[in-house]
Amino acid sequence: MTNSFDIQPTRLPDIKVLIADDRKLFRQGLISLFATELGILVVGDTNDGIEAVRLASSKKPDIVIMNINLDTLDGIGAANRMRKASHTPEFIFTASHHNELLMKEAFAVGGRAYLLQNCDFKELVFAIRKVAAGDYYLTGPAGHEMVLEYINASSPENKSGDILTRREKELCRLLSDGYSTKEAAVKLSISVKTAETHRASIMKKIRGKNVTDIVKFCIRNKIVDL
Repeated sequence: MTNSFDIQPTRLPDIKVLIADDRKLFRQGLISLFATELGILVVGDTNDGIEAVRLASSKKPDIVIMNINLDTLDGIGAANRMRKASHTPEFIFTASHHNELLMKEAFAVGGRAYLLQNCDFKELVFAIRKVAAGDYYLTGPAGHEMVLEYINASSPENKSGDILTRREKELCRLLSDGYSTKEAAVKLSISVKTAETHRASIMKKIRGKNVTDIVKFCIRNKIVDL
């Protein structure tokens, strides 16, 4: 007879991270630190924007930690190319200083977080977990309000349907078409954990309880066609 105390809990999949930064020592330091951080797995690193695009396609990370100033192709340009691929990760941008124009560009291109390069490791881990949970992060006390301002400014319209991110809308369409969360994750080339996180975020934003509420929301906001 099996003792119930011997049953091991199911471990959630690791958050897969790609590091793109022009400082080799910085990348090596992060890789060493992440090796001791449960639930986060580094799947690749590079100093080059074009190589980052290639690695994002082959390694399929959940999150790319990307310096805005990369070799060959900068972080904004690399993110733009990654968004056109079949697998689109979330983006955490790092920069040497606060720059309002760069921050707006970072969030307009789909960034989920913007941190200064002198942030400590705990803050970076916090940002990773926030982003993996479908949230945004901007370093500083006014971070959340500023992120919302940047996102709203980059949206062509200001309607209720725009409370969802591009990825959340993609998931909504698949769920509305009858796909399960697991099947939708395969279609979007993301982990089931990430899909479940996006679904939870959707439910919270639309105050829904089930897929029927998602379908109704999508129809009202013309995210799906009848």
